[in-house]
Amino acid sequence: MAEKPIVRSVADSIVRLKDTEADVRSIADGREVSKSLRSLSKPNSPSSALRKAGVALIVGTPDPVTAVPGIALVAASYAAKRNDPSKLEDLATETRKILRDISSLSL
Repeated sequence: MAEKPIVRSVADSIVRLKDTEADVRSIADGREVSKSLRSLSKPNSPSSALRKAGVALIVGTPDPVTAVPGIALVAASYAAKRNDPSKLEDLATETRKILRDISSLSL
């Protein structure tokens, strides 16, 4: 008679485990994770959007009225390039430099 509660407990545990597994699968969608990782490793640059808009104004409409703002947008994109977000690769390179500098110090 004592075996019935144990079997029921094991069955309930298996059901809860399967429900939790299904919840985790629905939350950890592969597309969402890959999109987040891509934006982390290669963040979007606002300067590239400025450059594309400037080139579109210069080339798309060969009008002197739109060429002036187009040139201004291209110039602004090069000025804003230094404010681009850091990539993971840049952070790793900087970390290596700092560790090399720290190891070269002799105390």
